[in-house]
Amino acid sequence: MTPRSSQQVTRKPGGGAATGGGGDAGPDGRTFVLVGSVLVLGAGVGGLMMRRRRPNRG
Repeated sequence: MTPRSSQQVTRKPGGGAATGGGGDAGPDGRTFVLVGSVLVLGAGVGGLMMRRRRPNRG
């Protein structure tokens, strides 16, 4: 049996549960992924630069 519109709840509780800071708590995962990607890319470029600048032997 479905409730009629006159039987539906019209009063809602105010406030909410204190579950934490939500999105304002700090950096999200995208920040960590971006920083990690930059570090990996920098290490790769640095390795290529070190390999290129070695003096030729022979």
